Amino acid sequence: MENKDRISNQQIKALLVTTAIGVGVLSLPSDVAMILENDGWIAILLGGLIPIPIILMTNRLLKMYPNKSFFEICKQVMNPIVAYLFFILFFIYTIVVQSYVSRLFAEVIKAYLLETTPMGVIILAMLFSVSYIARSRIEVLARVAVMVYPIILAFPILLLVVNLPDLDYTNIFPLFNINYGEIPNGAVTAYFSYIGYEIVLLAFNISDDKSNSLKYSLRGLYTVIGIYLIIFFVTLSQYGIYQLKREIWPTIAVIKEIDLPGYFVENLDGIMMAVWVMVVYSTLGSFAHMAGIALKEIFRTNTHEVFTLLLVPIIYAISLIPHNLITTYKIMGGFLSYLTLIGTIILPTITFIVAYIKKRRMKT
Repeated sequence: MENKDRISNQQIKALLVTTAIGVGVLSLPSDVAMILENDGWIAILLGGLIPIPIILMTNRLLKMYPNKSFFEICKQVMNPIVAYLFFILFFIYTIVVQSYVSRLFAEVIKAYLLETTPMGVIILAMLFSVSYIARSRIEVLARVAVMVYPIILAFPILLLVVNLPDLDYTNIFPLFNINYGEIPNGAVTAYFSYIGYEIVLLAFNISDDKSNSLKYSLRGLYTVIGIYLIIFFVTLSQYGIYQLKREIWPTIAVIKEIDLPGYFVENLDGIMMAVWVMVVYSTLGSFAHMAGIALKEIFRTNTHEVFTLLLVPIIYAISLIPHNLITTYKIMGGFLSYLTLIGTIILPTITFIVAYIKKRRMKT
């Protein structure tokens, strides 16, 4: 490959962080609190550990087949029909993720910023802007991720600092007062807020330093875990467990209550929402790129650019299927949970197992 097709490990780290943190960060504290109450942090921690074996397998897989992408490896080790079935399932997964994220993005923007703007207009505006960056090579996405990355890091730190005077740390207790049988359910619930880490499937093979790609990607994952833990403890300390469980988007609720009288910027909620818009843009951009790459492999074209714009009406139509926010979470979110297990765990695992067995047979 040419040098222009390479990305640094720091870019891979930033790409993982900016893709994984999306709309899930808004409701994650209340989601895990509903299951494990004050010990929701356990779910966040365990949910963040689930991607580690998948990232390890991806790294090993791409080392077994150097300079080949994940999709190229699939075609090489799988029966052609099975490989294309994998591509189709992965494509469906990325499309539903984009539809779900776009709908929740529009719900939040309409509720807090643009109350009179039609939801469809908000969704289309975001999708068209996302399609522009998604048609680029992944190196462009990586450069954007590097720019957004420090802003994302600053967000939880700023959230913690400005809320320190109002936090009631006694709300964190009691700890370990839970039904331990609910821990797996909580971990799986938290795991869905980490989806996006599978961007490493496309990034590892074009790293300019493959020997350290795994280390940097794991650092990115740990960064996401840390951000989620900070947000959980801030919201829990601010509201207490009973109020936290009643909040739909506790992260936004905390942001809306920030007030700094006497400072140059008295209300930070507008700035915080602008940061979140950039985060969602990065998330959608990565998934739109992955969807385009999957279609490129399915239709055997030389580029994915033609598909990114064509996908906009499809994503738009799917995002408007739920009648309200409740059905969005229950129906679309429930369907997405199954697709997530397929797209992020089952497909990479099966590909790795088949590739590993074939490599062992070739050596013998």
